[in-house]
Amino acid sequence: SAGGTFSGNVTMGNNLTVTGQITETGKEYFHVDLTTQQVGLTDNSITTVDFGGKGTVKYDTKSNFDTSNDAYLLDSSDGVYLISYSIGIMSDDIGNEELLDAGALLRVATDGSTFSAIQGQATHTQDESNNEMGSISFSGTFIYKSTNATTKIDLQGFAASASTFTYEFASSAYTMVEQSFSGGTPRPTFLTIVRIA
Repeated sequence: SAGGTFSGNVTMGNNLTVTGQITETGKEYFHVDLTTQQVGLTDNSITTVDFGGKGTVKYDTKSNFDTSNDAYLLDSSDGVYLISYSIGIMSDDIGNEELLDAGALLRVATDGSTFSAIQGQATHTQDESNNEMGSISFSGTFIYKSTNATTKIDLQGFAASASTFTYEFASSAYTMVEQSFSGGTPRPTFLTIVRIA
């Protein structure tokens, strides 16, 4: 039986068998859900998801969530991250289908304050009969390589309606439809960041 503390790289020539738990002190993962509906958003405008005021952080192993700016500060200046996002966008009155255009923008600020969209999706929802949608969801996953110690990530959405209605970001999938069903609380708007290397 051998034991001890190691620092630096460890190279082993044969198979390694582990009994017990491996603890990684450097692991970094973050997840926040929008848990209160973000309502009254201005038509034809881009809005940052208010995770700081209307969200619930489930995991933040490095305590790097900036609630005042609704952004997560990456803990490594050269880490590789798996980033996943989702955003539910809907008319304030779900029974009045008014969404004409909608989209999601995942943004990065390498200097900590000047954000630029690097991933996203958008759609024009009007059909050939000039009918619009009442709600839509966007989601995505990608790998991001950090290059700066001040890099922050946030999430934005936008919508334009056919009649200048306000729109909202959904905190529950059930609010995005006109049907009555339930069971759990499926969150359509969230941000997840995991360091993978």
